[in-house]
Amino acid sequence: MSARLLFASICATALLLSPAVGHAQPPPPAPAPQQAPTAPKPPNAPVPPPAPPRREGQPVNVKVELTIVDQHGAGNAARKSVSVVVADSMTGFIRSQSNYTSNGRVEAVPLNVDVDPQILADGKIRLRIGLQYDLPNSLAAPSAAGNDRASGNLFSTQLRENLAIIVENGKSIVAAQSADPVGDRQVTLEVKATILR
Repeated sequence: MSARLLFASICATALLLSPAVGHAQPPPPAPAPQQAPTAPKPPNAPVPPPAPPRREGQPVNVKVELTIVDQHGAGNAARKSVSVVVADSMTGFIRSQSNYTSNGRVEAVPLNVDVDPQILADGKIRLRIGLQYDLPNSLAAPSAAGNDRASGNLFSTQLRENLAIIVENGKSIVAAQSADPVGDRQVTLEVKATILR
């Protein structure tokens, strides 16, 4: 091979390779990795409102006075009074019991009171009252000849009351009136609640 031909071959090869070397194209970018489709976000769920704060009773006492008026017919009424001082939104109770002898037996006579006052925003008082009042008819009023109490047919009356009322501070109301289901006895409950400042 002549030197001229060899030189021409080298030049031709150089010309052919020069565009690829001098103007090399960058490799195409790699495809982006496929992302898994994201689930649609659920709509904002409503947030429940916070629980209201527990109401604490005010640092105030309430005096609750109960008067039981026990009436037999047209005779004089027997009156019994009970009072208890209780903190606002707390519970107070009185348990009282007497024993008496009847026909050689000892009988129990209870007088039980439960109260639960709550002072309201307007100054009134929500009052829950539980009352148990038992009294034998022979002790409630003098026996009269010929009536049921004297003959022993009507021995005693038991009274149970459970009340929830709104009262005004310092004002007395008649909260309940109960009639004896057999005799002429009537029991009235008067209530007064006073806020002690």
